[in-house]
Amino acid sequence: MSTSEVRVSNRKGRPNYPRAYKREVAMAACAPDVSVAKVALAHGLNANMVFKWRRELRAGLLGSTDGCALVPVTLPPALTGAIKATDQREPESVESTLAMASCIEIELNGARVQVRGKVDPTQLRLVLRCLMPV
Repeated sequence: MSTSEVRVSNRKGRPNYPRAYKREVAMAACAPDVSVAKVALAHGLNANMVFKWRRELRAGLLGSTDGCALVPVTLPPALTGAIKATDQREPESVESTLAMASCIEIELNGARVQVRGKVDPTQLRLVLRCLMPV
């Protein structure tokens, strides 16, 4: 897609770029050893706009190209043994065992966040957004 296919959508005459185009340019700017200014120049865009699109891409605001991404998950041997041993019990005890023993560790921009037990998704989203680059 070129910038000539973009339609003007507001009173000030600023173009309204489609989300797919923003994602494409932002992904090009995220490549290693690539200058954002050169990517912007190649597409006829302002470098500040490309930086903004790159932040939005990393924050997940531009959507993903393939729908979802799978990440590897490993359980420590002690936890898998606890689950097998409690399979014969009531479902509530298995759920409580998982809730007490669960831990998610996220590394993002040099910061490490550990989530243990049940967590409010809204609060977790707020913490992760605060760690995103500005």
